[in-house]
Amino acid sequence: MKSLLVCCCAALLCGAAATSAHADDTFTIEAFLQVPTLTAPAVSPDGARVAYLKRWRDLAEDKNRREIWVAEVRGGEPRRVTYDEHVVGGVAWRPDGALSYLAKRGEHTQVWVNPLDGTEPRAVTDLPDGLSAYWWSPDGMRLAVLAAPAEAAADTAAEDEDRADWTVLDRLDHPEDYDQLWIVAVDHDGPAPADPLQLTHEPLHPSHVAWSPDGATLALTYNERFSTLVDEEQRVGLIPAAGGEIALVSDPDRHASLAAFSPDGKRLAYFMDRADALRSYLNLKSLFVRDLATGAERDLAPSAQSCLSGSGSTPEDPPFWSRDGRWITLRVGEGRDINLWRADARQGGLQQLTSFAGNVTELDLAADVVAFVESEQHRPGSVRAGAAAKPASARLLASVDDAVAAHGLAAPLRLDLPGHDGAVVEGFLFLPPGKTVADGPFPFVMEMHGGPFARYGNAWTTRYPWQVLSRRGYAVFIANPRGSTAYGEAFQRGVYRNFGTDDHLDLMAACDELVARGIADPARLGFTGYSYGGLTTNNVISRTDRFQAAVSIAGIFNYVSAMGQNNPQLFIDGYDRPWDGDLQRMWEHSPASRAGAIVTPTLVMHGQDDEPVDPRQSVELFTYLQLNGVPSRLVLYPGEGHGINKPSHMLDYQTRELGWFDHYLLGDAGAPGAEPPTPVAD
Repeated sequence: MKSLLVCCCAALLCGAAATSAHADDTFTIEAFLQVPTLTAPAVSPDGARVAYLKRWRDLAEDKNRREIWVAEVRGGEPRRVTYDEHVVGGVAWRPDGALSYLAKRGEHTQVWVNPLDGTEPRAVTDLPDGLSAYWWSPDGMRLAVLAAPAEAAADTAAEDEDRADWTVLDRLDHPEDYDQLWIVAVDHDGPAPADPLQLTHEPLHPSHVAWSPDGATLALTYNERFSTLVDEEQRVGLIPAAGGEIALVSDPDRHASLAAFSPDGKRLAYFMDRADALRSYLNLKSLFVRDLATGAERDLAPSAQSCLSGSGSTPEDPPFWSRDGRWITLRVGEGRDINLWRADARQGGLQQLTSFAGNVTELDLAADVVAFVESEQHRPGSVRAGAAAKPASARLLASVDDAVAAHGLAAPLRLDLPGHDGAVVEGFLFLPPGKTVADGPFPFVMEMHGGPFARYGNAWTTRYPWQVLSRRGYAVFIANPRGSTAYGEAFQRGVYRNFGTDDHLDLMAACDELVARGIADPARLGFTGYSYGGLTTNNVISRTDRFQAAVSIAGIFNYVSAMGQNNPQLFIDGYDRPWDGDLQRMWEHSPASRAGAIVTPTLVMHGQDDEPVDPRQSVELFTYLQLNGVPSRLVLYPGEGHGINKPSHMLDYQTRELGWFDHYLLGDAGAPGAEPPTPVAD
């Protein structure tokens, strides 16, 4: 199998496909990929400053660049504070006001501190295998970190002494590889001489930590065991910082995560499923507060049908308490929008604080000052900060919108289209520059998001080239069909045990409507998607021949074989095991069961090291296409996982995607297509 993948890569990665000239080619794939973005805002302990990351892709050096900048909340020009290429992320503040971050200078990632007083940054950890995340203790003298367990180091040493050229597996998952929770003592200017203390051990899988105000206890988000075979819900528990047993706080039968202590340390806020009837992915989360003395627990938003702490099925940010312990600030996703809200920690209930046109994608809060990133589909966004009680009037601290100002990118149209069986399919329609819907029909591309429990919102992305496609003359519709999040629990559960069925009908109904309105040209239709969007692409081309071109990226093709590869959990969440009664159902829902009906020219792309979706799924799809004589091409990217991230690989896959549509939808002979293979005789 490995040799097949390597051969495919060698044959197919010989440079990006050439593109043809278009009427407006100023906003090219190269320009699009190099647009900077602002991320990871962090408010200083006194609320006076905000640090953030500026990120962009350096195509010339084939590297992803990161810089840390600091802005004063009261105004003034932000200043850059890092000037090397070793910054990884993890922007935070030590309690005394020094800036900290993760940097990889050498083989391993460590915590570095910059006092911002003109002295040089210095490493304050020297863990032998580095670390992946960290949290400062209230006194700034300790770090809670996630780092490789001591057991892993011992196993590695043993392997080095007795290395063999074969592989032995006793289980599919590898708990010895999971980072564990450690306490690391630090000095003001560097590592402390004390030995680190490991608090958790395999098979436990910790993922998030919060310190109690007195520094004696940690609130821990963890799995009892993290397995691709068993859906172990995340839990919230308390563990002494000096070491000891975990005291479970949350309901063991419900998914809970991202705890935060109240300022007085007497209460704990966290997100948790309201019920345990279905898998965690299918449940909306609510915000709970527990009195640690009495054990009394309160649901602060029992009737909310929104996504709390983001827009997906899993919360993304911890709760942020006000200094008086009355309010908790959080992001809330409703349909295409994400805004800032606050919950009343004493009385319960939610209050909306902002109504931005764009999405609030990240936030941080300290000293009753909130900082957040906000962007839209046509502008890469800004960092703003202000009083947590009035974030709608927050001051603009930094923006990268000028990076696209010269290109005159237009905001997409927000469309609500009729779906299947009375459903509504929301989405965004991108049109060619200067065009309106009355100028159609246009060559048309529909795109489906990943997940399936996710959605498209009004936020900037450099992963999907919708703006570039539209400037080449296409109309592009990105859709939120059944199964999408932030539309209520019933809508989210609309694909349970039914991947590629009702959501497919929603998408086809939306496409019918766009054709009927004269926007989409029925003779020039394309479909694409990444991850579950790739699965959807595979499903669409197996159920209809209406599309003239398709691009499938990192998608599942055969539900039955996928469950036996790297991603059984997705199907455990959505189906029973095949031998427990769902074999026929899974096979009938699989695009592979209808492979003989596929006639759409299809470009297939996948990361060679993808674990959530095994690349053999794309190899299987490509093999079936070749057997049936369908024009097709397979591209496998070495070293890439489920997300294709290396700049040269992103440039290649997006250029190939545009070229494929240009060839089959625009009739551009200069753009790459694929000759039909010789079908295998029956």
